[in-house]
Amino acid sequence: MANIRLEHVYKSYGEQQVLADVSLEIDDGEMFALLGPSGSGKTTLLRLIAGLEAPSAGKVIFNNADFTHVSAQRRKAIIVFQDYALFPHLTVWQNIAFGLRAGGVPRVALESKVHDILGLVHLKDRQHSLPGELSGGQKQRVALARACVLEPRVLLLDEPFSNLDTGLRQSMRDFVAALQERLRFTCILVTHDKEEAFMMSRRVAVIVDSRLQQVDTPEAIFTQPLTKKLSDFLGEANYLDGRVQGGNFYCALGIFAVNAPDSANAVGRFRWDQLALTREAGPHQGRVAAKSYAGKATYYTVTIERGHTLNVFSARHDFFVGEEIFLEVLPSAVNVY
Repeated sequence: MANIRLEHVYKSYGEQQVLADVSLEIDDGEMFALLGPSGSGKTTLLRLIAGLEAPSAGKVIFNNADFTHVSAQRRKAIIVFQDYALFPHLTVWQNIAFGLRAGGVPRVALESKVHDILGLVHLKDRQHSLPGELSGGQKQRVALARACVLEPRVLLLDEPFSNLDTGLRQSMRDFVAALQERLRFTCILVTHDKEEAFMMSRRVAVIVDSRLQQVDTPEAIFTQPLTKKLSDFLGEANYLDGRVQGGNFYCALGIFAVNAPDSANAVGRFRWDQLALTREAGPHQGRVAAKSYAGKATYYTVTIERGHTLNVFSARHDFFVGEEIFLEVLPSAVNVY
């Protein structure tokens, strides 16, 4: 296992800056997520941690030792890629044993380790199969087993579930979480899927446009994103222009107490699920302009005074297009930028 610390890390390819001033710490044995859109720099950061690339500036620290220029082999940080990278001509058993053989592990110890990990990933009955004979989930488990059998300090997962269908993706998330809990290795998950990051990790680092936007618990990031860029990435939010004066934000939806400095040009963020539609008279009247049924909830588009348009995510399905309704807003709903 490893405690990992990044100190003011930069990475550029020629004139293209991919990472800018990234500093964060990942605890020993933690399940941690790097979340961000495609091209944000999160996979590059994973490669810097693994030792596959060196930063242009800054330090990579493992267990309080400077590993910035230490080889990938010495770091014992292993990446599991989204395409699995299995050897197609080797059986499941041979794929899992490959790294142990390359490392010169004695035969008896090798066989014992492979036997044990096959049991952990529930693949003993497929140990003689070739990768082409396996399902996507089975291939993923082989790739995980091949990495875990080497007893890495840190396991790095690069978009590991992106090639799986929805049902299998959820079962593999549960499987990886249980495996990490059992073996207690430090695990870093790279994903563009906020739900995946929030469900699997104790803490999440969000990278947008090459810069670290926030490191916090999933709940804190979801409810209190610190930057407008982070809020834009998370999505499912309405924005209303307004002003902050004396600890209050003034906008088309009313007056809200906020912890923000005075500003004549502030922007308020209201999540879709923090607005509620009602037929009971209230201060904020509007009209349903559109609706879209999504199973457990319905998405509504509502127009309010001054021509503002808001999106609302509601468990109620009974409002109809063209209906005059009223909006209820949670007092703590607003974030201001």
